[in-house]
Parts: sequence; C-alpha cells; structure tokens
Amino acid sequence: MATTSIADKLAKLEKKIAKREKTIADETKELDKDKAECNKLYIMFLSDKYKLSGKELFSAIEREHEQLEKLREGEQSDDDAESTSSVTDDADKQDDSAVKHNSFPHSYSGGN
Repeated sequence: MATTSIADKLAKLEKKIAKREKTIADETKELDKDKAECNKLYIMFLSDKYKLSGKELFSAIEREHEQLEKLREGEQSDDDAESTSSVTDDADKQDDSAVKHNSFPHSYSGGN
C-alpha cells in the first residue's frame, strides 16, 4: 500500500514539475520580449535626448567605445585627449590631473 502512495505522490509531483517548467518557459519568453522592448526604448530615448538619428547615435556610441578602449589600453596620447575634449584647458581652472569630459556621457544605465 505504501508503494502506491509513493507512486501517486511521484506522479503528482512530476505533473507539478512539468507545469512549473512550462510556466518558467512562458515567463522567460515574456521576459525576453519585455527586455527587447526596454532596449528599444532606451535607444529611442538616447536618440531623442541627443537629437541624433539611429545611424548618428550608432556612430557616436561607436566613437565613444573606441575612445574608452584606447583609455583602458593607455594608448591615448595627450594630443588625442585634447582634440576630443569639450573642456578647454585653462591653467587657472585646471591642473594636469584634471579629467577631461566629452559631450557624450560615458556612463550608461540599463543592461543587456
């Protein structure tokens, strides 16, 4: 008798597990769709904020990424930093350790 009880419990549990796996798969699909929509909205927001078309936004991000990679690798010379900076060097306002900023932000929120 105990054997049938265990078999019944196993069958119920297996059904419950299968149902949960289907729910998780369905929720994962919905989550992926929501994430994709969120990413599109972030791109639209950036495009509107910086008044750039999709192609222009792509190019700006690509340039910033290349610049960031150069900084990480230590390849950017002083001439490169000065030519891409929107902050002017004023001896009274900045010293040699001042951080130069570009017109495009370096930090992004959101994720993939």
